[in-house]
Amino acid sequence: MEESANAYQSLDAALAEIEQTLEQMLTLARLSATDLNLDRDVLEKTLKRLQDKIDRIADTIEDGSKNNPYLPS
Repeated sequence: MEESANAYQSLDAALAEIEQTLEQMLTLARLSATDLNLDRDVLEKTLKRLQDKIDRIADTIEDGSKNNPYLPS
């Protein structure tokens, strides 16, 4: 019972990290939509890096490996 509770807490932490990353991406998208003189290439690279971060978290959860920081060992 405790193990499944830990698993849910770990998955909740992973989802919270994904949510925070999506919020960062939304902020960058809004910034990009402004008329400010911004380096669009830098914004695009940052968005790509954040997307890669989300992909890594999702892959880690999906793999269920022992190295998964989001699941109990």
